[in-house]
Amino acid sequence: MPRKARKNIDGRYFHIMVQGIDKEFIFSDDDSKGYYLTSLQRAQEKVDVKIIAFCIMGTHAHILVVVNDAEELARYFKRVNSDYAMYYNRIRKRIGYVFRDRYRSELITTKEYMAYCLAYIQNNPVKAGIVERAEDYPYSSYTNYLTGRGIVDFKEAAKYFDTSPKSMKEIMSEMSPINWMEHKDREYEDKQEVLKRLLKKYHITSKESIKKQDLARKMALEIKERSGASIREIAEMLELGRETLRRWLSTPP
Repeated sequence: MPRKARKNIDGRYFHIMVQGIDKEFIFSDDDSKGYYLTSLQRAQEKVDVKIIAFCIMGTHAHILVVVNDAEELARYFKRVNSDYAMYYNRIRKRIGYVFRDRYRSELITTKEYMAYCLAYIQNNPVKAGIVERAEDYPYSSYTNYLTGRGIVDFKEAAKYFDTSPKSMKEIMSEMSPINWMEHKDREYEDKQEVLKRLLKKYHITSKESIKKQDLARKMALEIKERSGASIREIAEMLELGRETLRRWLSTPP
């Protein structure tokens, strides 16, 4: 459970959401999600920002940060998003805006809201139906807390809650759902069109290639997130057994 602490906190904690322009899947694969995490780290060399929680989804990302003031917050995300936008435009051979707007922010003012926000961010992949367990999603701070490694500032986080894996599991299961900057107005893509693009992306000419667990898992997760297709529908699309696919999706990469 969260450690006992003063009720109010000092106004330096912000829940941030960044989102792709036109609901574009700007974090559509492992490389892009990994690069955004690198951008978050790289910008810390220039701006004093500490990360408490994060989750990089397909069309958007949530980050819980500690910063000295709003000016530094703006400087930090300008660096992060500019760095990522240059990368994204380069690999996609495009020009123009990448993010819907600069970012959206919510000030966290109590330790209770801090824990709620932490749980909300880290449960995002489960809520979206991408994984059944939060620990199975690699681009979330939950794995940082479970392993004790990653970009999370554990010393800062420990000021407000026990950061041990056991305590984190309790926080994740006991904090009630709350609407923290909900990702609204989602429009799913056509599942067959998503499949076509993925076959091209991974240079797949025969569905026999999809029998490999790592590739099938990667494709299934993206189809599910982008189209909202069910496990049954995805299994049929990839010509895999439903239970086989379900087992692969529940296995950490």
